[in-house]
Amino acid sequence: MDLDKRPAPRNGTRRPAPRAKKKTPDFDFVTADWATPGRDEGLRHTLIVVAFLLDLLLHSGVGLAVWNAFVHSAQPPWNPIMSGILAGVIASFLHRTFLQRLIRTTLGKALFGLRLRGDDGSYPTLWRLIKQWFVGAFLAVAAPLQILG
Repeated sequence: MDLDKRPAPRNGTRRPAPRAKKKTPDFDFVTADWATPGRDEGLRHTLIVVAFLLDLLLHSGVGLAVWNAFVHSAQPPWNPIMSGILAGVIASFLHRTFLQRLIRTTLGKALFGLRLRGDDGSYPTLWRLIKQWFVGAFLAVAAPLQILG
């Protein structure tokens, strides 16, 4: 018996070799046919920006709600402004990492049918989303400091 040859299955059909997962370094937004990449780049980029702004508005709204609740409480347990900022940051992190991993999109992107996917159709891993969030948070803090400094 030759060790290099595997015996054929009994029913005569061959099993295809398992496909290796293709790793893609960058992910791109894809959506329904009317705004797919290559069709109308201006519309596609506009949708991405509006979806980001809606997500940012959601995160800011959570922060403002917590700030408002702490300002109007008789004995706030902590500084209301810092509480609002921390709540907005936590909402952003949870929304853009864990929730996006579960439902494959954020709420702002979902309004336009956008999803974050790779060229091979795979979705980003949780660790990739966490990394992207930290890079985005760093750039959001560093960009104004670069302008002011």
